[in-house]
Amino acid sequence: MNGNETDGDRPSDRGSDEHGRMALDVRNVGGIERASVTLDPGVTVVAGENASNKSSLLGGLGGVLGGPRPTLRGGAETGSVTLDVDGERFELDLDRRGGETVVADATPYATATELVDLFVYLGESNPIRRAVVDGGDLHELLMRPVDTDEIDAEIDRLRDRRDEIDERIATLNATVDDLPELTVRARQLAEKRDEVTTRLDERRAEIEETDALDATEATQELLDELETARSERERLRERRDTKRRAVESLRDDLASVEERLSALAPDAGASESVEDRLERVEAELSRLRDRKGRLDETINALSPIVELNRQFLGDARLPDRFDADGVATALNPDDASVTCWTCGQSVERAEIEAQVEAVEAILHEKRRERETVSARIEDRQDERETLDERREERADLVERRRRLERELEERERTLADLDERIDDVGERIETLEADLDGTATEAAGELVDHHRDVSELEYERGRLERELADVEGEIEAAEAAKAERASLREERSDVTARLAAYRDRVERIERETVETVNECMARVLDRLAYRAVERVWIERRDGADGTAFDLRVVRTTDDGTVYRASVDTLSKSEREVVGLVIALAGYLVYDVAETVPVVVVDAIEMLDAERIRGLLDFFAEHARYVVAAVLPEEADRLRERFDTVTPTAELA
Repeated sequence: MNGNETDGDRPSDRGSDEHGRMALDVRNVGGIERASVTLDPGVTVVAGENASNKSSLLGGLGGVLGGPRPTLRGGAETGSVTLDVDGERFELDLDRRGGETVVADATPYATATELVDLFVYLGESNPIRRAVVDGGDLHELLMRPVDTDEIDAEIDRLRDRRDEIDERIATLNATVDDLPELTVRARQLAEKRDEVTTRLDERRAEIEETDALDATEATQELLDELETARSERERLRERRDTKRRAVESLRDDLASVEERLSALAPDAGASESVEDRLERVEAELSRLRDRKGRLDETINALSPIVELNRQFLGDARLPDRFDADGVATALNPDDASVTCWTCGQSVERAEIEAQVEAVEAILHEKRRERETVSARIEDRQDERETLDERREERADLVERRRRLERELEERERTLADLDERIDDVGERIETLEADLDGTATEAAGELVDHHRDVSELEYERGRLERELADVEGEIEAAEAAKAERASLREERSDVTARLAAYRDRVERIERETVETVNECMARVLDRLAYRAVERVWIERRDGADGTAFDLRVVRTTDDGTVYRASVDTLSKSEREVVGLVIALAGYLVYDVAETVPVVVVDAIEMLDAERIRGLLDFFAEHARYVVAAVLPEEADRLRERFDTVTPTAELA
């Protein structure tokens, strides 16, 4: 194939727009030493007899597009494929290593190699074509581009988030459900507080109206002292209430710590504590590390022996030519004698190889044992880390319990002191009231009663206000919980919808694939006019082992009778066409044209020219470039419709 030349004129309806051309250069690939070709948008037919290396050319194109790796030409150590498209160059460099073709460097047209393998490079070894011909798993192939692992991971993440939301909503429900009761409680406390305030104002007014002029100076002093004592008792009561709330909070914290400690405690039937288990794990780790060290020494000692003997056997090649006496040795190299590098004596190669194989078996066993020991070391290290964490957590909790108990003891002692001081002040108040009752006038006695009522009412109002403040704080928290719950319910609805979408995504792609395959199949079969094939389609089936795509066939007899038939009744050419059409359907389902606007078709010699034309026309409706290999006799009939290129001597 010389440069950019093609065999024959291009069809007049195609034009030769320079923009969009693909320039392909292939060196040392397959049977090709060097070939170049320019491909315009549309269909390009590569014509040539069998074994004329047209498949090598298409294999090179498939490889540089990102598909299967082509093989190097026999005797060549390096090869390459380059593709120039609109000023961009894509390359594939090949090397021979250990007798195998490997990719030395690559900047392919597409990195989505799976899409190219399945839906772009449609050679004879295309997996979908082979699945149709050999009865393979079409569902696995057509669904392979779907990252089901990622979908499953996202489904798990969304499910976990939904469960977290449900747990949080359940917690919030308990708080929100208390809101009506809290509201009623707040209203009752406010009413009681207002009632106490009204009574307090009345008593204070009565004190102001009481004529205290008849009270003696001694009585007035007792009244002042009584007021001071009652004020002190009020202050002490408020402190006691505050201390009591603090004590209750400390008791709750201590109960929580005790609960966590109980969870960390060994089960009743456990035979050892965390410390005992740690000691055993450390001892086992020490033994395992010693064992691994001895295995490393053995492996390090045996490996050079095996490598050196293998090298020695490889270098001890027999001569290229033999005399008559060496014919038997030439036919059976294991009977050849070589000089042992350790003892210097002549021994049979087979004996040395047997010894080396025995050492290799030992080496393999030691390496396998080392892997087992290493895995056990890793397990014990993980267990030790877990035990260390449990021990540290327990130590932290024990220390926290000690601090809480100490603080609780101090608070309770302070609370007891306050109770004692309140009792002392109360006794002093009772004494003052008794003194006033014995010495005061009637007016002064009323004044004493009013002061006593004011003191009690002030304390009661203070208690109600503190309780009301607490309830209002709970109401505020419940309102916040209600707002959070509403937000979480909206998020849960969104998470549930996304979860359903992810669950339906695979099924949606499956159904779209089935519909696309069946639509394409109906159009192609109608276009190719297979007289005995009425219909070919795939059905989606849910089974115990998962979803499957079953290929179905309906055939027609010579007298027009329509009947269901097995896929085996299709001819090889019919099955090849079915495989090509299913691959093209995948090309459409996954929008491969947006990534690789090329379809490469090879190994269609079983089709006649008219059916090749119908098939390629159908492909050209969906891909910008279609490149196909055909035999010369078919190419002659297609030349007027498609660009045609013919292999030359340079490809041999």
